[in-house]
Amino acid sequence: MRLWAAALAILAFLTPARSEPLDVIASRIDSFQNLSANTHFGPLEWRGGLSLSSDNPGFGGLSGLVLGDGCQELTAISDAGRWFTARLVYENGGLAGLSGGAMAPMRDSKGNPQRSKVWADAEAIARLSPGRYAVAYESRVRFGTYDLGRDGTSARFNALSYPKEIDKGPDNGEVEALGLIDAGPLTGHFIAIAERNRDPAGATRAWAWRGKAVIAFSVQRFEDYSITDLAVLPDGAILTLERSFSRTSLPGMAIRRFSSAMIAAGATIEPELLFAGRFPFYAIDNMEGIAVCARDGETRLTVLSDNNFNTSLQRTLLLQFALRD
Repeated sequence: MRLWAAALAILAFLTPARSEPLDVIASRIDSFQNLSANTHFGPLEWRGGLSLSSDNPGFGGLSGLVLGDGCQELTAISDAGRWFTARLVYENGGLAGLSGGAMAPMRDSKGNPQRSKVWADAEAIARLSPGRYAVAYESRVRFGTYDLGRDGTSARFNALSYPKEIDKGPDNGEVEALGLIDAGPLTGHFIAIAERNRDPAGATRAWAWRGKAVIAFSVQRFEDYSITDLAVLPDGAILTLERSFSRTSLPGMAIRRFSSAMIAAGATIEPELLFAGRFPFYAIDNMEGIAVCARDGETRLTVLSDNNFNTSLQRTLLLQFALRD
């Protein structure tokens, strides 16, 4: 009996931990522009939105996401060091709901949950291959990979090398945007953009790297916005998600685009503006995550907001658009 019990204990240790099911209420957002039926916003065409909520106090703070399987498989991270996974539901081509929500702690290199809030501050995620992701942490700067395809959400942090100049940024103002360029002259390079690390001219510092080869460049700011995430398009172009969120301005969201071919050592890039708008004119909150996926023959971009666990004043929004050019 003791041998059997010991065998069960060993089996339990070796079996990847599963995420805990999470009841999430997904309320549909029918219109992005408040008090308007408009569905076209420059090159963006509305494909539906959701406002997500849960009675579980651990749900919230979502800071980055990736989408796969025809824009149905959602994998998100929170700045409290948690995975959130779910399946998105579509009706008549548009985002209509969410099912199968689950949550689990993100683990360190020893397999333990992150030990404190400053160590748990996951801010950006990028898909490397099916089931394998790179994650950037901000408060205690580090980059690492997780193999969820192999180990589920019990996957351990595996350190990833990154440009050491990133360590020199301001506290809680470093990298929130991370991607892997998979087309064009910089194929195979990671790209990271800071939130509030500025060069002497006031532009935002950014880096592209592969192994030890690093290209440092900058991205020109747009108004009072800060870059909070990026996504890489199929042709290698970069989309930036940007937010304006302060006591002195209305919450705002901007989306810009630039070609990865513009990246060069010392360059300052001014991306093309695709959209800019503010609450209460649009369904906008503290926008922090952006992902690109393909569905119904379209390239779709999905943006996500971080409610800062402040459910009385903020919302977790999931908004989707088709990119028309």
